[in-house]
Amino acid sequence: MIAGTASDAIVLDSPAARARAYLGLTIATACWASAFVLGKVALREMTPLVLATWRYVVATLVLVPFVVRARAVAPPSRALSAGVIGPLAVMVVTGGVLYPWLFLASLARTSAANTSLLIALNPILTLLLSPLVGERLVRKQVLGALLAFAGAVVVISRGNLDELLALRIDTGDLLALVAAACWATFNLTSRLVVGRLPAATVNLAVYAGGAIALGLLGLGDDPVTQLEHATLAVLGAVVAMAILSSVVAGQLFLDGVRDAGVGRAVVFIYLVPVLTAMLSVIVLGEQLSGAQLGGGIAVLAGLLLTTRGSAR
Repeated sequence: MIAGTASDAIVLDSPAARARAYLGLTIATACWASAFVLGKVALREMTPLVLATWRYVVATLVLVPFVVRARAVAPPSRALSAGVIGPLAVMVVTGGVLYPWLFLASLARTSAANTSLLIALNPILTLLLSPLVGERLVRKQVLGALLAFAGAVVVISRGNLDELLALRIDTGDLLALVAAACWATFNLTSRLVVGRLPAATVNLAVYAGGAIALGLLGLGDDPVTQLEHATLAVLGAVVAMAILSSVVAGQLFLDGVRDAGVGRAVVFIYLVPVLTAMLSVIVLGEQLSGAQLGGGIAVLAGLLLTTRGSAR
């Protein structure tokens, strides 16, 4: 049921608190966007599965000292750990293993445009299902998310109506839809965990589990040999992806879910294709079409509508 007020579980009446939460989410999306540009560099010499594996391995190694230090300062109680172990396991399976696996499998069977368009359903799915984790749907949130989704679709498709009309659901597209559902499940479950465990601990579990699973799946691609033969530029891209789009973005996104609620936090994901297009123009010299510019404006308008006012 759509209510006229925001979630009772979240209070962001302070302008400073709102600004802090939304700034963190904006930085997170910028870090995710950078992964698309850095990924193009790394994929010159690495297969997608191997790239994902080493990205998660590096992210795990970066997070370990932070988690060890945090546990030394404030060891978690046994009761608290037991209360989150189930939701955390769901996050590891859906976000660390199934989502990247299904995403890559989808890319192998359908176009990148189709995959991106279908994955873009994730924030909408998350928002509509957010009452399952104690948040209330707000009318303007739904309208804002739909506007941002429409803008993201225009940016991803470059305004090509023929591409949208030609979208057909085949095996690869079904895998993309399941991937979007896995990501939405990860987002929703994070709402049950972020208030009880540090974000670094949550991300360490997700990336460590993902590194092991993806490493096993990618054994046929010989990940060690690919790493040994990688150039410094590719190694730098992998490390940058791990730090920016995994560690930093993961931390800021979970903080945003904790402080602003999952319904508001996920809509910021629609900034990713907009920022990716901008970075592609700056770094890769690609062209930005008028349709993409209009789509970006729609995304920003949707975000403003979604985050406007206090979050209570």
